[in-house]
Amino acid sequence: MIKEILDQLHLISFIKTSGNKGLQIFLPLPEGVFNYKDTRLFMTFVADVLLEKEPALFTTERLKKNRGKRLYLDVVQHAEGKTIIAPYSARGNPEALISTPLFWDEVNEDLRPEKFPINTIVERVKQKGCPFADFFQFKQTQPLSPVLAALKKQNGTYE
Repeated sequence: MIKEILDQLHLISFIKTSGNKGLQIFLPLPEGVFNYKDTRLFMTFVADVLLEKEPALFTTERLKKNRGKRLYLDVVQHAEGKTIIAPYSARGNPEALISTPLFWDEVNEDLRPEKFPINTIVERVKQKGCPFADFFQFKQTQPLSPVLAALKKQNGTYE
């Protein structure tokens, strides 16, 4: 559903596992053009759309005990000083799971983090290629500015 929103806005996106239970979506953006406030505004918009459309499926509730079975949308992650695991990094878990870039068609009901332990990643990239291979070519052409301008106008926050 997030991919559908991004596609409707003509935004190029990439996805990877966190190396644990989560998924992380990346939008290539030009250096020095957008700030954390901009990205949080955009991701809050995406979260609001999902929460309105499917409140039984999504939440922005940080406490696990209050989420139920809903998918957590981590809007708070868009702030200075927050970190994110880099693609192809090993996580500190007994299975040595890797934060693995995915092709969007791999995001389905069969997706499990256990499918990506450290000993499978080199062969995976040899066979499938790297899903993030074209990431940097989209940094300068990503059309986020018009979307942010519309959101700022809607919210009455001009900069």
